[in-house]
Amino acid sequence: MKIAIITDIHHGSLSHTKDPNWDGLPALREFIDRAISEKADLVLDLGDHISDTTHEADHRAMSEVAEIFKAFPGLRVHVLGNHDVANLSIADNEAIFGQSMASSIIDLGDFRLIAWQPSVAATLRVGFPNAADHLDWLIEALNADDRPAVIATHVPLSGHSQIGNYYFQRTPHHSTYPDHTVVREAVEATGKAALWLSGHVHWNTVTNVGNVQHVTIQSLSERFTTAPLTAAAHAILEIEDGQFTVDVYGNDPFHVRLPFRKSGDRPWMAPMPPLDRIDPVLEAERLRA
Repeated sequence: MKIAIITDIHHGSLSHTKDPNWDGLPALREFIDRAISEKADLVLDLGDHISDTTHEADHRAMSEVAEIFKAFPGLRVHVLGNHDVANLSIADNEAIFGQSMASSIIDLGDFRLIAWQPSVAATLRVGFPNAADHLDWLIEALNADDRPAVIATHVPLSGHSQIGNYYFQRTPHHSTYPDHTVVREAVEATGKAALWLSGHVHWNTVTNVGNVQHVTIQSLSERFTTAPLTAAAHAILEIEDGQFTVDVYGNDPFHVRLPFRKSGDRPWMAPMPPLDRIDPVLEAERLRA
């Protein structure tokens, strides 16, 4: 199984972090061409298609992005990012892309892809709303089938460190959901998730939490890790023979190869209590047992 992945295209107005000569549309076309030439089974788009300004400009920019995606002849899975809904409604996005943006389950044979769409309507002061409002759907989806699941969201929920991140080192609460621990623990409790794919944070990372591998993919238009070059990043995910491989191409290359299995196949031990709350006598007896 081969999945071509792109995220954080941010087509539209140029920000101070972008190369002033950058045009994301040709790079997006190159990605679609590669997905076709690689014979990818599907294209997975992790959101933030545009850099928002006004409703009219966003609609135009989103339409230009969607038109290029439509050149891929196979299955496309899109999730929404926070910039996609700043001035456009979910219905606007659905009309432009010609498909639903609701949470969905895609049967891929030996495993399932779950595109989960909690709210991405972020504010500068607060960040994202709680994701747990949409958690029941996700847990029901995970428990409905015994095959390993790949979860796809725009916003990561690993809770991984943002030290060194241009955008989020000083505002880490904007990098994830405020209740990410609650969501993550509920997912881990099902034992069904194997891999969690996200964008949003504009860098490549892998974080294993509770035996779920959380992977974030670099932005197409970013350059804080590659200046003065633009990252021009996209990825190919391959899953076969009990392993998965993620290769990120462009100017911020990244490679990871790890086992692909449900977290419940080898569950982690529950974390021990804080050291200052452990009774030394009882602990000594436990160790002797």
